[in-house]
Amino acid sequence: LVGLKIGDPRGLITIEDLRGVGEPLAALLLELPQREIGGRLPSWSDLEEQVAFVRARGAALHLDGARLWECTPHYDRSPAAIAALFDTVYVSLYKGLGGLAGCCLAGEEEVIAEARAWRRRHGGTLFGLWPGAASGLAALRQRLPLMPRYCEHARAIAEALRRVPNLEVVPDPPPTPMMHLHLRVEAGAFLAAARRLAEERSLFTWARSSAGATPSIRVVELTVGDATLSFAPEEVAEILERLLSPATNAPR
Repeated sequence: LVGLKIGDPRGLITIEDLRGVGEPLAALLLELPQREIGGRLPSWSDLEEQVAFVRARGAALHLDGARLWECTPHYDRSPAAIAALFDTVYVSLYKGLGGLAGCCLAGEEEVIAEARAWRRRHGGTLFGLWPGAASGLAALRQRLPLMPRYCEHARAIAEALRRVPNLEVVPDPPPTPMMHLHLRVEAGAFLAAARRLAEERSLFTWARSSAGATPSIRVVELTVGDATLSFAPEEVAEILERLLSPATNAPR
């Protein structure tokens, strides 16, 4: 087997990307939502078309669904309905849910039995993991019903952020409770402003930013959860305006 990355890393995989693969397919791994591009999601029809293409060639389908829960409002489908498109599904118990740690692998019984053996071979069978499982179960019960509310609040925040200069929301509107903020700001000045905000208002925002498509752009990720629900969209916009303000970022 040879791993092959397909498609534009800045965009969603398309059916044309799959058709352009010249080698026989053994398996396709898809991530939903796709975090590196801001939590974007393909349309349901595009997803079904890609799944049908792969299955017609006898290949397997694996879903990196660490944040599968966050897709449910956009698709208006349950986690089980989304997972049913794939042969195996990985889900996280802390990303989006807030459990202590851990993950689950779902699939046919014989596949999971084989994965269980390989987990032991790789030293992944630790004693006393029940606290993580209990935490994950509690998080599912508590936060899965809140996903529509998280998504609605994320879209409201994105709308409020459109008026903030030197800021672009990606994707806009966000289909999940996650988005990337592309900021026209110098990295050191932005982090210094974030540090001052934490010191003066006890409000922690970002400890780092990553490089954007051009030297003048920095990128941060904004995820909506319980804590973010306590901030009105206008408050979030005001915070970003302060972090990007030339006066705020001026040396002291």
